Amino acid sequence: ACAACLLLAPDRRVRSMAAAAAVAVLLAAPASWAVQTLGHATSSTFPAVRLVKGSNLPKDGLTVASQNPVYIAGNYNTDNGTYPNRPPAAVLADAVTILSENWMLQNYDTKGAATFQSRPAADTTVNAAIATGPSSESTLNADNGKANNLVRLLEDWAGKTFAYSGSMVALWHSQQVNGPWKCCGSSSEYYYGPPNRVWGYDTLFDANPPPGTPSGIIMMKGSWSQS
Repeated sequence: ACAACLLLAPDRRVRSMAAAAAVAVLLAAPASWAVQTLGHATSSTFPAVRLVKGSNLPKDGLTVASQNPVYIAGNYNTDNGTYPNRPPAAVLADAVTILSENWMLQNYDTKGAATFQSRPAADTTVNAAIATGPSSESTLNADNGKANNLVRLLEDWAGKTFAYSGSMVALWHSQQVNGPWKCCGSSSEYYYGPPNRVWGYDTLFDANPPPGTPSGIIMMKGSWSQS
């Protein structure tokens, strides 16, 4: 019972039906949140999804899944109740990038090619599970940023806080956003400065996981007897 639960299914007909249902629900959803699709695929770019006005999610929860990159713009799942009463939420995507509260307010879309220092961030909070993956595995002299950079950033977060409550899972390597990790320098080759990270697991998920949460079954061989 989520407002939009976009599922990847192996059968094309099932995918089409799921997409049609998801679009219908999105059109009927409250105007307090929205989804933007960005760009169209060319020889050098890929489409992406940007979640905007996401501070107030449907009370029953929301799961968004995309084979493309997803950008979360501003505070996410922060207004409709507090723990343990806020809605369960999740984002599953090829790559997940957090854009601070300043991104939309300051129209940083026009500064995407500028140095990251021209995009100062603002304090931002995200409450959602995230399933995504790094661009590659870390190798000697080629780091991938490790777990604290599984979620990507594009701004100068110096002195600002990125607060996160949820659960992060790395399930694959990004197939589309696969450039090298570049952080913590001042030249134009770097694309963000790190925030103060205030992160924790959201125990809400212990009893109320996000809609459509994947599940698995473990079968173990054990001893038995017959009498």
